[in-house]
Amino acid sequence: MLPRSLPGIRRIYFTMCASLPPYVMLTGICGGAVAMYRDSLEKIPFAGVPTLKCDGTVVNGSRQEKSTLEFRSSLRLPEGVGIAFVVECVNGSSWLIGSREPNYPVVEYSDFSGDPTGSAAVRTYKITHIGIKSAIPVVL
Repeated sequence: MLPRSLPGIRRIYFTMCASLPPYVMLTGICGGAVAMYRDSLEKIPFAGVPTLKCDGTVVNGSRQEKSTLEFRSSLRLPEGVGIAFVVECVNGSSWLIGSREPNYPVVEYSDFSGDPTGSAAVRTYKITHIGIKSAIPVVL
């Protein structure tokens, strides 16, 4: 049976990095998945089509992954604290971006006031995370 590869993101959540279990990156490196409760996550409403991209490379002889999550939302994410993201895809897979230990995801944003033709007044977020294992499988 071929693996499911339906494109698209169904839901995006965030949580504080401090509330994550310890050493989730090591779990991902070993091929395991992290178990999380949906009730412990904050849902992020988004507009448009969000994207998640994960690139792998070798740096100084060591494996490194970089995840980039981009979406538009009217929700203002907390600033000044480490936040992690859970992305739930249409094909049923879910991914954790971030961990309890540093390096934390870097959150960049730009505000758009919208225009009279009907474009939404939203904030565009770009989240990047670099680690040995950046997108960690999650069981919700």
